[in-house]
Amino acid sequence: MKKLLLVDDDIALRKQLCFALENEYEIFEAENKKEVIKTIESVEIDIAIVDLGLPPFENTHEEGRAIILKLLESSKAKIIVLTGQESKEYSQELIELGVFDYLLKPATIESIFSSLHRATFFIDNEADKNSKSVKLSFNVKYEDGLKGSSDEAQKQLLLSILRKNNFNIYQSAKDLGISRENCYYFLKKFNIKRTDA
Repeated sequence: MKKLLLVDDDIALRKQLCFALENEYEIFEAENKKEVIKTIESVEIDIAIVDLGLPPFENTHEEGRAIILKLLESSKAKIIVLTGQESKEYSQELIELGVFDYLLKPATIESIFSSLHRATFFIDNEADKNSKSVKLSFNVKYEDGLKGSSDEAQKQLLLSILRKNNFNIYQSAKDLGISRENCYYFLKKFNIKRTDA
């Protein structure tokens, strides 16, 4: 099981995510920078879901950004931002710093699972030196924002894996760390047909 760190001062949200994710991840919780540092000093975290508006600066990005920088400096964790604070400029900066994904609250559990599964896939792909790496390239208009880039990245990743597996849905779902049902969901969402692969 991958080790997942949930960083949010909303206890109810953390408990909800724990309940939804506990069968797939070993979960650690933190609500501030001090708790994050204590956790990453004793555990090698694989993925972190981080809110930006955290005490003592709940209405700014300051504390969340400091935690992200600490995680990037001290761990190899894939970082997923989950925040209610929308800012194209700031989200772009975080992505450039090395954040894996950026989700806006209220995010559906499906979108959170999707982001986690993609992060897991990348972790496993990086760890498996004998596997062929998947190269992605895509173009998104800046005004489309992160939603556009996230959707395009998902589509290109799915297409790359489908091509690698000769459109074998079972193997592609396995490689992506998702169920076949989720794989079919993305095929329908992006209107992907066998001829595309």
